[in-house]
Amino acid sequence: MEPLRYELHCHSCASPCGDDSMTPVMLCGMAALAGIQLLALTDHNTAANLPAAEEACAAYGLTLLPGIEVTTEEEIHLLCYFPTVEAAQAMGTLLYEYLPDIPCEPDFFGNQLVMDSDDNIIDRPEKLLINATALDLARTKVLAEQLGGLCVPAHLDKDSTSVLSVLGIMPEELDFPCVEFRDPAKVQRFVELGALPPPREVLTSSDAHRIEALGEAGGIMEHPEESFLWPLIRRRLELQGS
Repeated sequence: MEPLRYELHCHSCASPCGDDSMTPVMLCGMAALAGIQLLALTDHNTAANLPAAEEACAAYGLTLLPGIEVTTEEEIHLLCYFPTVEAAQAMGTLLYEYLPDIPCEPDFFGNQLVMDSDDNIIDRPEKLLINATALDLARTKVLAEQLGGLCVPAHLDKDSTSVLSVLGIMPEELDFPCVEFRDPAKVQRFVELGALPPPREVLTSSDAHRIEALGEAGGIMEHPEESFLWPLIRRRLELQGS
């Protein structure tokens, strides 16, 4: 298979920290212009904008990998990817139940905008989506995997909300063959320090919250069929071709 240029960590206007201009249609259109072929929309604790993103990706010739960036009980960010939008939505429903009953105050936190495929606002979730859920890291991984998903610890070299910044070390009992780093050059240092087992695969994405940042740090899968995410990518390609 040919190499795939990817962007596997970005946010739409459903995330309160995402710019309102990050509508699913705008996001997918700009991703196409940036030459991205495989796009994962990973809003905070929600899959609400994935249906619109799926339609937009189809229109722009992109492959959508449905995703969610979960905030666990420990305040750790975990990227969860799914074979279908429906599976991601099932996870999103669970996550919403495990969020605290703290309302989003748009003037302070930002808007939480759910859009249709024509970029019309169709919903505004009441709970603040960037809060930590009441699910710990291990339980979140289990629930995602039960829905056919795969999990990737987010931005391990970030000084907050990462497994290594919160726990100091990757838990031995959890198997994460694939991890995300903002700067892949730092991976070896964490391995040498004993904080991280040598990963099978390292992803790097922009974590874009605004249009101009989209694709800044996206990567290329030289051999997608060797990727940890290949079972999901293959499924998405099959659905796209059917």
